[in-house]
Amino acid sequence: MAQYWYHTEVMIEYMENYLEAFHRHNNVFSQFCTSKSTKKVLEALKKQLTLDEQEDRESDPASNNLSAATKRHRVDEGKTHIESEIAQHLVNESDFNFVKMHLLNHFSDHLH
Repeated sequence: MAQYWYHTEVMIEYMENYLEAFHRHNNVFSQFCTSKSTKKVLEALKKQLTLDEQEDRESDPASNNLSAATKRHRVDEGKTHIESEIAQHLVNESDFNFVKMHLLNHFSDHLH
């Protein structure tokens, strides 16, 4: 739409709505926009969280009396917790910064 020669108010509103929707959902790109240093931090965080989870399970005296299924369930819960922590850290530390995308914020101003 942006490449049309003529733009109506309705078309401009459509483009603004599309841009807003894009910015609401641009977090899907976060895993692809991580720096090398962020990736290293995430690897270290995952390693540390995994060790912490393992130490917690091993230090629990009641764990000796648990069935194998319950132990597996605890391990799965720990993995889920680690994955959610990693995902949250990834969202917090990733930088979605495409310069040309920022220019679109000003597109409708130039048409009015």
